[in-house]
Amino acid sequence: MEAKMTRIFVKPSSASNVRQLLQAAVVHELRIIEIGIEKTKRYLQKFERQFNMQSDQFYHDFQAGKFDDRMDYIKWAGEYETLHQLRQDYTDLSETQLC
Repeated sequence: MEAKMTRIFVKPSSASNVRQLLQAAVVHELRIIEIGIEKTKRYLQKFERQFNMQSDQFYHDFQAGKFDDRMDYIKWAGEYETLHQLRQDYTDLSETQLC
């Protein structure tokens, strides 16, 4: 089964370098997302050391109601969700083809 790739067709009416500009913007945005992923991983590692628990297990337990609404837990869950969203954004954008 072939993976579905998003394709964006560019038909510039005036600037001949629009496709190259868009490609550079995509590369730049991917780099920003990569930086966000690394920063978020560092935040998660801080929580993991503080509470001596892996983020995956924490999030599963947090969603199951095994933790209260302490601000540290809410921040940890938010960082976990952020990491997953950033990874999805990176995948979506890197699989986008400019035509």
